[in-house]
This record gives sequence, C-alpha cells and structure tokens, in this order.
Amino acid sequence: MERRLLVAFLLLLPLLSVSCVSHQKSTVTWCVLSDAEEQKCLDLAGNATAKNVRGNLQCVRGLNTGDCMDRIKNGTADAASMFADDIYAAGFCHGLELAAGESHNGLDGISYYVVAMARRSSSDLSLLEMHERSSCHPGIRTTVGWTVPIGYLVNTSQISVGEQCNFPRAVGNFFGYSCVPGVKDLQHDPKGNNPKNLCEACIGDENDRHICANSHRERHYGEAGALRCVAENLGDVAFVKHTTVFDNLDGKNQESWALDLELEDLKLLCPDGTEAGLDQHEHCHLAAVPANAVVVRMEDKCRVWKYLERLQNVFGNATEGFSLFSSAGYGQSDLLFSDATHHLQRVLGSYTSWLGPSYTTMLQAFECEGFC
Repeated sequence: MERRLLVAFLLLLPLLSVSCVSHQKSTVTWCVLSDAEEQKCLDLAGNATAKNVRGNLQCVRGLNTGDCMDRIKNGTADAASMFADDIYAAGFCHGLELAAGESHNGLDGISYYVVAMARRSSSDLSLLEMHERSSCHPGIRTTVGWTVPIGYLVNTSQISVGEQCNFPRAVGNFFGYSCVPGVKDLQHDPKGNNPKNLCEACIGDENDRHICANSHRERHYGEAGALRCVAENLGDVAFVKHTTVFDNLDGKNQESWALDLELEDLKLLCPDGTEAGLDQHEHCHLAAVPANAVVVRMEDKCRVWKYLERLQNVFGNATEGFSLFSSAGYGQSDLLFSDATHHLQRVLGSYTSWLGPSYTTMLQAFECEGFC
C-alpha cells in the first residue's frame, strides 16, 4: 500500500510543479526605478482595481537595480523587471528566481542576437584569429559591445586576463586598435591606465572633439556607430545586434555612410571561424541575449505569475485605455516591461534556463571581477 502511494505521489510531482497552489497573500509589491515607471505602476494598479482584477498591486521606489534585488530578497518588495545581466546577478548573488519573461515578435525568451559583422571584402578575417585586428564596440561594459564579445574571446582562450583580472588591458593587448566608447571615462578608468589604442578607431564629433566619449557625441558610439566604424573601413569587425544593419538601411538612417551601405557589402563572422550571410544570425551569433524577465523570490514564482497572467488577460492587448506593454504618454520607453513585448510567458525553470547556455557562459568569463 505504502509503495503504491509513493508511486502515485512521484507521478503527481510534475503536475504539482507546473500548477499553481493558491497563496494567501494577495498583494504584489513592484520595485520601480524612476518617476515615470512609478507613475505607470500606479496607473496599472488603479486600472486593475477598476477592472476588478483579483489581487492588489503596490509600487515601491528602489534606489537602483541592486536595491530592488535586496528589497525582493528581504521581502519589502516582491517583483521587478530586469535586464539579462541583472537577472544573472539576482540569481547568482541573491538566490532569486523568475516568474515570467517577455516574448518579442514570436521569439520566446530571446531579445536579440549579438553578431560579429565585417565587410564582405575582408576575405582573411576569422573570429578564431582576431589578434592584432581592429574592432568596433557600441560601448564599454555593454552587453553587445563588451560582455558578449570579450566573454567569447576569453572562453575561446584568445584573451587571458590573468590574476589581476584587468579586462581593458587584456583587450588592448589583443586588438591592434579599437573604438570602445567610454573606456577612458573616469568611471571605467579611475587611474587612467586603460590602453589608448582602445580609442584609436573612434572619431569624436564633427569638430574632432569628444573622441571616445560614452555618448552620441562620439560618432562611433552605439550599435549604429559601431556599424559605421566598419562601413567606413576604420575597423575590421563590429559587434552589434542582429537587427542593427536593417535598422540603418532603406533610408531609416539619413547619414551619408548609411545611405551608401548595401546589404551585400557585409557578412557575419561565426564563432566556429566560418562566415555567413546577414540573415543567418540564428545559427551564426556569439550569444542569444535573453529578453527581460520578472525577478521574484522562489516561493513567489507561482503567485506573481498568476497575478501577471490576470493583468495580461485584461491589459495585454488593449487597443484603448491602459496598455500593459506601452509607455506612450510617460515621457520614457520600456517602463515596467519592454514596449516591444508581445506577451509575457511563464518561467517554469531556473533563472539559468531563461538566460540560456551561450549567454550564461559569456557572463561566467567575468566571474573574477565579482558579481556580488
């Protein structure tokens, strides 16, 4: 009899893990980071009450993302939407988990791919042999311009940071010259020791000022700037999002360098040393960067998801009135959730399953810097 009960319980386990058990606490406290986000949160709470959505939403102001993590961990907040890098820190350092994640344009859980783009005329380029070549990065300490490409170079043993864990020095020693906007800023280079060659592919503004600035005053800043850097033959490879080139073609960018750009002028460099066309990013990329997700305590995964599901059913596809995935009217974008979100999906697995193996591996390359 006992054996049969045990077998029956084991068969029920998968069902128990998927279904939500009702929870007494009916209020979800959301951690927000700006006036605009707080206002949208308050508007959501009011509209949810007016529409008789079961449960209550409270909004609490966090000082920064780390503060929101602390608040969720100690119970003074229940949830917050976070970027991929922050999700890793929340899970790795604080033991937090995910209740829901964003889905964009039918790509469940994927926000974008980080790709290495080069001119098609560069016939001798390979991602496995980039030593002494030139590189264009959207910015220092960005996911696209730093975490993913440098993580790839460390994981393929092309770069070694040594015991001092000095990434800028290692990157400067590896590439011949680069444009990494912001690498010489006081915030990222307090002692002024970061290599100068990491700014040598930068061009500043029209008056040759603000060279290597961590802003659009540097014309090679951001994904479009990194693409321009390669298009104008000042760098061999640009690390960008897979959408970057399409966002700057067909008159979408009226600058002369973009108007002269043709799709057939460019190619992707793949991690295995081969190359591919621009439309082959799904199999030729450095990492698939996961979309934003909602960070919670482990015991609240189910409760927060059920509340979000109810909100989504009412406000997810609203054509009038309050819209869950629109920040129009608040003066900022991507408040509470990315404006590009199609729907929220439940996260059943751990935070690492959401982040995915390629992206998690990139982040692990930086463990010597300390995440916590």
